[in-house]
This record gives sequence, C-alpha cells and structure tokens, in this order.
Amino acid sequence: MTEFYAEHVHNHIHADPEQTLQKYRRRITSELTKFGIAVEQLRDKTILDIGSGWQAIVFQELGCRQIYHLDINPKHVDFLNAYLAEHGIRNITSEQADISRSLGSAHDIDLAFVAGVYHHLADREGFLAQLLPNMAKDSDILFRVYRAGTWSRWLVGMLRTASIGRLTPAQLLGAYRLLHPYGLDNQFVGDLIDDLLTPQWQAFRPQQFIVDAERLQLQCQQCPAPAFDFDFSDRDENFRVKWHIDDPGAINLATQPMATGQAHVENTGTAPQITDLADKLTELLASLSNYPNRDAATILVALYFLVRKHHGVDAYRGQIADASANPELADWRIAQLQASLTYFRDWLSR
Repeated sequence: MTEFYAEHVHNHIHADPEQTLQKYRRRITSELTKFGIAVEQLRDKTILDIGSGWQAIVFQELGCRQIYHLDINPKHVDFLNAYLAEHGIRNITSEQADISRSLGSAHDIDLAFVAGVYHHLADREGFLAQLLPNMAKDSDILFRVYRAGTWSRWLVGMLRTASIGRLTPAQLLGAYRLLHPYGLDNQFVGDLIDDLLTPQWQAFRPQQFIVDAERLQLQCQQCPAPAFDFDFSDRDENFRVKWHIDDPGAINLATQPMATGQAHVENTGTAPQITDLADKLTELLASLSNYPNRDAATILVALYFLVRKHHGVDAYRGQIADASANPELADWRIAQLQASLTYFRDWLSR
C-alpha cells in the first residue's frame, strides 16, 4: 500500500490539479451536507484527513483551525508539504504514518474524515485503537465506506480473484489502451487499477458500523439510504455513517472483536437471479490462469466496463457519448454479463 496509490492510482485520478481540487470541494461539501454539518461549524475545529492530501487543502480553504494530514506514502506527504510551503499555509500538519499503528502528532480531533479509507485497511481494529483515544470530547467520525451488495462491488469482488497477485498496473493499462485507443479516461483507469489491484479491498454493510457503535456506546447516525441485500441499480456504491463521541476516555476497545474488523466476503449471499451467472463467471476467471497475462488482462478490463461509467469517445463524430438512464438496468446488466461470458469462453477456446 505504501507506493500503490501514489504510483499507480492517483497519478491518473489526480492528473489535473485544479479539476482534482474542484472534485474534492464538491465531495466534502456534499458529505458534510448529508449529515447536516454546516461549513461554519468547522471554523474553529481540528480536522483529521487521511489520504493524498487534497482533502486537507479543501478543509483549509473552508477555514478550519487545524488540519492533520496523514498518509503511509511519503510522496503524498512530500507533495502536500511542498504545496503548503508554496502557498504559505501554516495550519496543516502533514506526516507519514501507518494509521493502524500511529496517528503521528494528531490529537484532540473534532472531526475525523474517514472517506474512502476504511475499506482499504488490513488492521481496522488497530486504526480505531489509535483514532478513538485521540478524538476530542463532543467530536465526530465520518465514514464513507464501500457498500456490500451492490452490482459493482459484487462484480469487482469476483474480478479481483483473477487479478490480485498476478497482473500489474501496466498490464491493465495496456489492455485498456487495446480496448479503448481513442482517449484516456483518467478517473476510469484510476478506479480500474484501484479496484482490481489494491492489496486490501473490503465491502461492508451499514449494520456492522451500527453494531460497533452500540458496543462502544457511541451515538451512530446513518445517512438515509435504502436497505437491500443485493441491488442492481446505479445508485451510490458507498454508504455513510457518523459516530459521535461524547467522551473518548470512556471508550473500551478491549472487550471483543469489532464487527467492522472482521473480513467481509462480498460474494456471499449473491442475489438468486445471478447464482448461475456467478458460477459461470467463477469458472471463467479460474480458467484465466491457463492463459497469458495479456489475455487475462484484456478479459478483466473488458468485464470491468460493466462495473463503472466511462466517458467514452465517439470516434466517428468526435463527441462524448453518455448513455441515458435504463429503466431495465438489472435485466440489461445480467444479459450483458451473460453475453460477455459466452463470448470470452468461446474466444479462449479458439
């Protein structure tokens, strides 16, 4: 994980700095709004941000008093410290740290923004053991976490069985260029590499966070979202939970394992409509070990196009082609995956 994001994911997603800042401005404002947190409430607060550093910049723009930024990758820390020096920013402290073992100098945190992080941690209990004692009284932790049971999380979980430990970012990028030579969708490619090759990738259900909050005697607020076991729609693939901490000194972490600390197998409890399809996909993915890496990468990238939206280029008319909403999305997704499995099985047998 130390080099994975800086070297292979964020170099695509963050290719345009101003576009990246705009993205995180929208994201942070949106996440705060979902929980009824006004920007004005953060003006005298201490914030913890974990990740590439762009969120820390946005929190500083919003007028937060102190921001602690932590990342395990020194390149992200070096980037942010250079940015701070260039812009004369003094209220962000950026440090390299393995957050499952240390929060560096971060303390008395009023708001911990744990967005897009928790599901990539190997030791989630270790992280909470570091985080909770360093929270201030009357503080909040905002989690945004991969939602188990969505079509995309299910399919990614399946595809990873054939990519982890075998393929490289360069091989996935080569396959993408082969399938889509007309232009590079940086967000899509970054997500592709992130999803298929991230060493740690978990998906959770909101109830796991509710159980942990009850055990820790914390107040838990779940952002309104429909309940489901498996969902075919294109709604948000994340869920949000806020833990409110009255007194961090009263929290006892040592009594029993955390519900969110346990590995969650995304492919259990598959929807009945795709049980047979899941078996066929499992068979195809297992067979890829018998073929060259280039063939495996090509098939995985082609199937990943069924996971995530892509800003496809219409090479004939020179336009961006965006599909309209599909009212029969479940049937369409099942049919497309079925057709793809048939095609690739025949292709490999030639």
